[in-house]
Amino acid sequence: MRIQLTDAEQADGRMCDAHLNLATQLLREVGAVILENAVPLEIVNEARTAYLDTLGRGMTRKARHAMKMPFLHHQFITNPFSLQVIEAAMGKKVALFRCGIHDVPPDIDGNQVEKAPHRDGNHLFPELPCVLPVSGIYVNIPFVDFLEENGATKIWPGSHLIMDCPPSDVRNLGERSKHLPALQVVMHIGSLILRDMRLWHVGMPNRTDTNRPMLDIGYTRVFPHAHERLPIPQEIKQHWSKAAKNLLRTG
Repeated sequence: MRIQLTDAEQADGRMCDAHLNLATQLLREVGAVILENAVPLEIVNEARTAYLDTLGRGMTRKARHAMKMPFLHHQFITNPFSLQVIEAAMGKKVALFRCGIHDVPPDIDGNQVEKAPHRDGNHLFPELPCVLPVSGIYVNIPFVDFLEENGATKIWPGSHLIMDCPPSDVRNLGERSKHLPALQVVMHIGSLILRDMRLWHVGMPNRTDTNRPMLDIGYTRVFPHAHERLPIPQEIKQHWSKAAKNLLRTG
């Protein structure tokens, strides 16, 4: 479920047709796809340094939002590769609805426990016996290498296709969950993962002595009744490209 971007794709800022088709297929069938070498390392390193600096100044976990630079850098928000897959999967009318930082702190004493598997969004019509196309996609960009040791996110491939009403979690689906073996999303900095917001996933304990932060960006298909906008500060928005500003649209 991972695609290694070539030097030619990186230079062009676009995935080749074969890779784009594979990425959309994996997103549709597996519920997630990893794009390796998709984000410039210098931008990721700058964001990691800025985040760790805020931790050093006593920022609480609840305050870990990312509504400022460098977390709103265009290489994150309008990454040419992730946006290419998002638009191929959901169409050109997509909007940005979230930008935050999710961090798993060190668990040196071994007190962390695995949390409950969950979805970031449910099916639009869970009572229907059919799965609709994806309408919400999360892009996660790691600030450090994601390894099993530091709690790389565990996902259940294919779980986005299970219709359940009311929504349940993987531990309550009995026989159905046995056919969905889980795996941890191991990836290096410079990579990103796109995942259907209906995919079951869970953060794992971090058994190292350093934090495991990532940028968490949400995109949604624009529907006629949509009305909320992400409140991007004007001093940042004025420097955004037209493509980035288009992500703030409501219809």
